[in-house]
Amino acid sequence: MPRLKRSQPTEPIKLKVKKGDTVEVISGKDKGVRGEILEAMPKENKVVVQGANMMVKHQKDRPSNRAGANNVLKGGRIEKEGPLFASKVMVVCKACQRPTRVGYAYRDGEEKMSRRKYRICKHPDCGKAID
Repeated sequence: MPRLKRSQPTEPIKLKVKKGDTVEVISGKDKGVRGEILEAMPKENKVVVQGANMMVKHQKDRPSNRAGANNVLKGGRIEKEGPLFASKVMVVCKACQRPTRVGYAYRDGEEKMSRRKYRICKHPDCGKAID
């Protein structure tokens, strides 16, 4: 019997993590792994974390696409990171070095576009800015 595909969200989901954040995996086979987000995919509600959910891709030798070059791209077993659901990771606070939930606060200022939203750590004893 064929397996059904998971339905994609109809609209992009607002992710509380973004590219470059340090995150910790909180569930699954890579639980406890910390790494940087290499790619965020809000349409699919997924992220790619450096060093987590490693997959092996078998690839043949193939010619490169450069014109006039006789280079061959080497094949073999290539290890790369696979995507994880965004709900399986938590942002690591830069100040307290703990995985935390993300809250938002606003900076006030004098100029027209100075009211900016930024992320904060939700630990009661920290509360510092993540961005």
